[in-house]
Amino acid sequence: MSNTDAHNDILANLASLASTYHVEDKIKITLTGTEETLMAPLIARARDAEMSQPVLNDIYALQTLNRIDHDIEKFQIDDNKATMHTLRALCLDKWTAEFLASNPHCTVLHLGCGLDSRWQRLQPDFTAVRWIDVDLPDVVELRSKLIPSPAGNYTLLAADATEELWLKQIPADRPTVVICQGLLMYLEEEVGKRLIQRLVDHFKSGQLIIDCIGTIVLSLQDRIEVIRATGSSFKWGIDEPKTLESLHPQLKMLECLGPADLQGFSRMPLGTRLMLSTYSYLPWFRYLSSFVRFNF
Repeated sequence: MSNTDAHNDILANLASLASTYHVEDKIKITLTGTEETLMAPLIARARDAEMSQPVLNDIYALQTLNRIDHDIEKFQIDDNKATMHTLRALCLDKWTAEFLASNPHCTVLHLGCGLDSRWQRLQPDFTAVRWIDVDLPDVVELRSKLIPSPAGNYTLLAADATEELWLKQIPADRPTVVICQGLLMYLEEEVGKRLIQRLVDHFKSGQLIIDCIGTIVLSLQDRIEVIRATGSSFKWGIDEPKTLESLHPQLKMLECLGPADLQGFSRMPLGTRLMLSTYSYLPWFRYLSSFVRFNF
């Protein structure tokens, strides 16, 4: 069977599975505020998976969304927004995969995992890789109902990433890649900085993969659909991600991409490409949002 045929079979099975779920069988989402923001990336990845030429092809997101009872229309995620989100996710997936390839016996720590299916997309060898997904207790309870945990060295940990005690439970005996997607911008600046410092202090060697927003987004956030839909708020903007190196002597920035730098950005509409490409020459807009990896 070809890869295309296999993919079509999976989609057909998912469609069949979705049709068997009645509204009363679906899981009702009761999260609010920042916790509810996990719905936006899930909707975007699922919408992308239904496109004829998907970016990420996250069929697992489609399966998860089909099991949820929630008002998804209020997030106003159209095809273009779905594509932009999945380009971001693809970038972080690629960096994580590169770390796994270079460090086959490593730890992956995914903070604020939400309903992300990153381990399903990357399919690491759980006999060699230690993978730890972390999120708040209510989110972990929901995730455990919707996403099965894999066999092998995998842990789903209920904890507030900004607190200190949980990190002491995590072994620091391997190179570690820490992924923070859609997390830091919701933290107070000093809280976020202390989190980064604790992570580097604890693990000693590895990489930190993050996304950020610029400070101008803080003043424009009332125009952002996910903020309006959930009543959440952004709190920390970073205009020059390289300045994060000052938080710890071991932190060294390897790569920093703005939206126009993302692989596959050519898939965005011409107007979006022109606007973001033009903004990339303006100091305050260069990193309207940014995707960054550091060595430590």
